[in-house]
Amino acid sequence: MPEEIKVLVEGVSRYYDCLTPEMTSASSPGSSDAKSARNAGQNKALIPKCISDKLFTVGAVVVIAALTIIIISLAVKKTETCLPCHPLESVACPDSWIRYSGKCLYISKEEKNWSLSLRSCSSFNASLAVIDTQKELDFWVDIFHSSHYWFGLSREVNQIWKWSNGTEFKNQFPVRGGGFCAYLNGKGASSTICSMEKRFLCSQPERCSKAGREESSWPGEI
Repeated sequence: MPEEIKVLVEGVSRYYDCLTPEMTSASSPGSSDAKSARNAGQNKALIPKCISDKLFTVGAVVVIAALTIIIISLAVKKTETCLPCHPLESVACPDSWIRYSGKCLYISKEEKNWSLSLRSCSSFNASLAVIDTQKELDFWVDIFHSSHYWFGLSREVNQIWKWSNGTEFKNQFPVRGGGFCAYLNGKGASSTICSMEKRFLCSQPERCSKAGREESSWPGEI
């Protein structure tokens, strides 16, 4: 039983006991008139304390209920503020970018080293792509086949892999090779020296745009 309900039940039980002490003592078989009168006096003396306890219990329940309502209201308000777009807007990506799994992605045609690729993505208000799951990795491997594309993982000597924003890589998928910058190829994620030139994949969160804005349709939203 939830604690709030348990407290309320106990409070009601106490209140009932407060209102019925004389009935309880009077109904006891074999009790004398003097004993009944004495018990009645004692029970009357206990009534103020019982009522006080009852009021405290009800007050506590009211406070808990009020806090619950406030928490729910804040949660609803937070959810409302996180709605992605105004009703007259729609989720969109920049021209020549594609949508996938809540992201907008740019596939470069030019080749650059890892650092310059990161700089190019930054100029688009994006980063070298973050790949969150094995499923997402497999999707890009199928798209790129044997082509090589830098994405957002790199590391220092004897350090763990990190994304370009400094977040630690959680080993969602294996990264092959002994290099310090990661790229996509036909087998998955591999690594090599960062000075090599490759194409690159940028990503940024989806954004809101006025309805009717034309979006890239390749390879489509998954």
